[in-house]
Amino acid sequence: MPATQPPLVATASPTSTRSLWLPAALAWGVFGSMAALVFGRGSVPFDAPILLALHRHAHWVFDELALTFTIVGNTGPMIVAGVLVTATLSSLGRRRDAWLFALGVGGSMLLTQVVKRIATRPRPELWLSLRPEHTFSFPSGHAMDTAALAAALFFITPPHRRGWWALAPLFALGVGWARMYLGVHYPSDVLAGWSSAVGWVLLVQLVFSRAVSR
Repeated sequence: MPATQPPLVATASPTSTRSLWLPAALAWGVFGSMAALVFGRGSVPFDAPILLALHRHAHWVFDELALTFTIVGNTGPMIVAGVLVTATLSSLGRRRDAWLFALGVGGSMLLTQVVKRIATRPRPELWLSLRPEHTFSFPSGHAMDTAALAAALFFITPPHRRGWWALAPLFALGVGWARMYLGVHYPSDVLAGWSSAVGWVLLVQLVFSRAVSR
């Protein structure tokens, strides 16, 4: 008899996705807390102290690293990465995974722009940044895009290959640090970006799982 090949698909079953409700609720809870403080008070108490602490340790090596993270984690490269992954999944016959991946990453990117235009939070102006930004600050698009990509990759990566997947959230963390180090985002912007991206991707998985189980 031919040898059985390990499955290439890492899609969770409806039963296993029930465990996603708690992390999804936590993620949206973090985002909601940051949004409430930004909308209610206009600021978050820990924002300025963290930014100033990062700036006190500025160094040319950190400058170059932060600029690299920012350029690679920009919207353009993230769109290209998302399209390539979606196309690869489709070519492998994993149409369902391709749709869920595209909805997770693409939907998160659209959500970023919607929230930015609702919040209209100005950028930090604590020092002159090496790479100034002039669009709205809340939430961080860089943090949101990279976190959404990392979260969506988790659901299409087979369990035996998730050691490599760990590089994706590490990259998202690095991008978030870079945005704060450069002084173009408050920590609450970055935290809101990470949490809303993860919350959105989890929500996509949960809604799909619920639809399939009916």
